[in-house]
Amino acid sequence: MTEKKLEEAPRMVRSGEESPALSDAQIDDARKLIGVWLRRDVHTPAIYEPVSVHDIRRWAHYSVGDDNPLFSEVDYAKRTRWGRIIAPPTFLYTVDSGIVAPGLPGIQWIFAGSRFENFKPVYEGDTITARARLIDVQIKEGSKVARYVNQVGEVLYYNQHGDLVTRYEGDIFRIPRKRSGEGFKFAVNSAAEAPQPYRYTDEEIEAIAQGYRDEYRRGAATLYWEDVQPGDDLPVVQKGPLTLVDIVGFYAGRRTVYSVMKLAFQERDRHPRNVFYSPTRNIPMHPAAGHYDAEIAREIGMPGAYDQGWQRLNWAGHLLTNWQGDQGFTRRLHGRVTRPNLVGDLTRMQGEVTGKRKEGGEALIDIRWWGENQRGEKNCDGTAVVRLPSRDISLRN
Repeated sequence: MTEKKLEEAPRMVRSGEESPALSDAQIDDARKLIGVWLRRDVHTPAIYEPVSVHDIRRWAHYSVGDDNPLFSEVDYAKRTRWGRIIAPPTFLYTVDSGIVAPGLPGIQWIFAGSRFENFKPVYEGDTITARARLIDVQIKEGSKVARYVNQVGEVLYYNQHGDLVTRYEGDIFRIPRKRSGEGFKFAVNSAAEAPQPYRYTDEEIEAIAQGYRDEYRRGAATLYWEDVQPGDDLPVVQKGPLTLVDIVGFYAGRRTVYSVMKLAFQERDRHPRNVFYSPTRNIPMHPAAGHYDAEIAREIGMPGAYDQGWQRLNWAGHLLTNWQGDQGFTRRLHGRVTRPNLVGDLTRMQGEVTGKRKEGGEALIDIRWWGENQRGEKNCDGTAVVRLPSRDISLRN
């Protein structure tokens, strides 16, 4: 590299002492982007190619942890009402991540929640494209963060026929990093201060293993709208105890993921303020490294390595599809994450029917769902609407 090129190369901004605070001017600049349709290069390159059976199977198995044959076995899916493999309710995260968080360079982003409204299933062979824009910027205050911003994004997913398949809204919290002086208050300063890991007894591990063996899945047995009543419980789906392998598997199941090696350094040249430096190794790293690197997690302001929040929305989808069976369709799935889900945590996904109605020619069931860890703490919650078959032939089944 010549001396001139060295001088022109963008300097990698260090994520320690140069981590910015959240200024009013930055927030005003971000608000100027409301309503602007954005170039989707959150992950490069964007993948708008036909969805394969392999894509759906990988997402279901690795990113969700769901072995439902509806999402993986061609011969099984042919015998269902769909006639071929369809994707789980949250599959579109892997076409476009739903991250709509433009501006605010150097301010850490944290997934906080999302709202899916699904109009049509995604089939193997579909080609899905996406349009995304920022629709709101909200200033927030909380007990763990003095001030932060919620960037609300909208993503519209279309199939090859031009049909709107899904409308998605996502909440991305923009929280200053710890060294800016405005980060998470519960963060620890060193490994010695980190919370002690939960140690499971042999009996607890065996109970978890048995829970997986006994996991309920309705499958081909039809659940009719008429047979569901408010107050009905959904069978529990457990997830964990969370390991680094689970987090890496989540990445492995996606069609798009973060850049590596040469491509990572190219990305860092384009967005230098997104870079973290390992305090012990001085290696530049993507801010997502905190999901599997405890040292970087503490730089972000987390007490330890933690899941990607949208994993728990996947788990809510798994809870719903196990309960609704092959004939059901998840029309809406809304959720938020309410506390970090750290490596070692076990999450038990639970739900309850809260209502039923006939609307727009559909027989719909309203559901409240939540996840609870091994300490009895709620780490996510939300609502859902499921369309079920009805014995009323005038309704859409």
